[in-house]
Amino acid sequence: MEKKTMNRIELLPEDLKAGKTVSLEELQAAGFILAVDKEFGRGINKPHLKKLKASLTKDGCIEPVSVFFGSEYLEAYPGRKLTTLDGSGQEYTRDSPELPGVIFVADGLHRVQAHLELLSEDEGYKYSLKFRHVETGLPIDRWIYIRNNYDRNWDSRDCSRYIAAQTGYEKSNLTTAVEWQGKYKLCERYSYTILNLSDTYKKKILSEYMDNLEKGLPTVLKGVEENIERGKRILHAFRICWRDIPKMVRNNASINMFIEIYNACSDSMKETVVNALVLFFTTLDRTDAENVAGEKDNDGKIRLLKGYWDKFSKDIENKSLRTEYEKKACEIRKEFDDRSEENREKADVTEDVPVSENNKYHGKAIYQPNGKAEEYGEWACNFYNGCSNQCSYCYLQKGRNAKIYTPTPTLQKAFKDEDDAVEQFGKEVLRNLPGLMKHGLFFCFTTDPLLPETMGLTARAVRICMEKGINVKLLTKRADFVDEFFRLLSAVEGYDEEICKRHIAFGFTLTGCDGQEGNSSPTPERISTMKQLHDRGYRTFVSAEPVIDPEASLQVIRDTLGFCDLYKVGLLSGKKTYRKADVCNLVDELQKLPEKPKIYLKDSVVKMLGLDRNDLPDNFVGSDHNMFE
Repeated sequence: MEKKTMNRIELLPEDLKAGKTVSLEELQAAGFILAVDKEFGRGINKPHLKKLKASLTKDGCIEPVSVFFGSEYLEAYPGRKLTTLDGSGQEYTRDSPELPGVIFVADGLHRVQAHLELLSEDEGYKYSLKFRHVETGLPIDRWIYIRNNYDRNWDSRDCSRYIAAQTGYEKSNLTTAVEWQGKYKLCERYSYTILNLSDTYKKKILSEYMDNLEKGLPTVLKGVEENIERGKRILHAFRICWRDIPKMVRNNASINMFIEIYNACSDSMKETVVNALVLFFTTLDRTDAENVAGEKDNDGKIRLLKGYWDKFSKDIENKSLRTEYEKKACEIRKEFDDRSEENREKADVTEDVPVSENNKYHGKAIYQPNGKAEEYGEWACNFYNGCSNQCSYCYLQKGRNAKIYTPTPTLQKAFKDEDDAVEQFGKEVLRNLPGLMKHGLFFCFTTDPLLPETMGLTARAVRICMEKGINVKLLTKRADFVDEFFRLLSAVEGYDEEICKRHIAFGFTLTGCDGQEGNSSPTPERISTMKQLHDRGYRTFVSAEPVIDPEASLQVIRDTLGFCDLYKVGLLSGKKTYRKADVCNLVDELQKLPEKPKIYLKDSVVKMLGLDRNDLPDNFVGSDHNMFE
């Protein structure tokens, strides 16, 4: 039986090449990996997915999913990557050793997704999903485009996203227009008109480009950086003008009036007129803006706008009045930027979280810490305030934090509920993905992330991080979380513990002074759990902070040698009774430890002793040490 199975596995690629269909079960049994090109430009359309699931439940999958072998796809496009469909975020390049086992889903991604969801949701769903290899003399990209275009599965926005993803232009009319369509719900024509200041964009340009790739992007799609920056200024002025009537930002009246004025002036005056129009929309009186919005049709809106523009044009001929308009524009821009959605998520800092400084990002869930907290990570996440561990030295119970501290963790005021917290977290992850992938994410400073009350939300956030390849550090004083935490992590299809091992580090605060740590798990139990996780394949670290008794801290460090990847040693905030000799002896003893473990001395220790980090042994690392490498 085993020999027959092996023969079948070896024959599957030949079956596909011969035009035969194979089932999902056969592919999975043979160890093949389904993957997509995530930069392709298309995402999962949830309404379409819902309809497709209903169709599959009734009739099954009638048409096979079209696939190419990952090796032939990356041979054709060596600079691209394929990402597995299992949610792990695993990527494959042309040089990946696993590439012979990767199957690229070229057409039918929604069918695959719907089928997999039905298998997990509906025990009565018994249909099979078939896969068929594509034989074509066309370039793979061209085959995919034609396939979708003929079947009318793509609209022009899909085409725009596809081209934007594949051309590699970081700054172009194309990528900017796609961004605006998603962010501000602008129509295509509106977006391109703002960028070109001419009504030359037509949907057929997209298909014409696809038919003549060798000609490169036409100007209306490619654009130049000056046009893009000008377009951004114009859109910003429209958003300010209609700040209290958001739907008007998407209305064509503004741009149609803008184009009419722009086209009527001479070439030598166009830049001057653009600047004047931007000033006009930025400073348009709110009552006037409401009157425009109240008009029934665009012709009426444009007529009113032109009337206000005529008055404005005469006003700014007076140098003194123009100065007043410019001064007003500066004030309005500042007011708008302070309250705008993009900046509110950075600057809308409630008393729930530390105040943002130095222009660092500060969202509702994710932020960049300052001061001592920054030594634990450049990025951190807080969902809750308060902690049931009830440590006597806890900084959260003192100073400005005391008014929001509770002995039972409470969801921060920025979130309606846990679902809202997860949604906001996901958005902030995407917004800061490059930085998070580079530096990782720390949980957390305002509670213990592995308490029974906080663990569920922590697990949901960690799953998102795993999908995006973000390293996570969880710091706790609990020893009783392991079974429940991994049950929560593995509750979703696609869970892979090997992925978790690569991206999760468990940290344990160990002071050796249980009497001051309230309801926290006893130190021996924390150490035991730490060893269990390390033996299981996870990175672990010790936060020997605060050092309450240097000898006790030294002992817990000695007790964890061999199953700790990093020690962080810091002094108790505000404590003035440390004997310098005791802290100096602690550092001396740390330098004598066998196996030379990685140790980070926090600034509180370094400053007290006047140390130069460059003089410390090589195993004494900096705050930027990456324990995941």
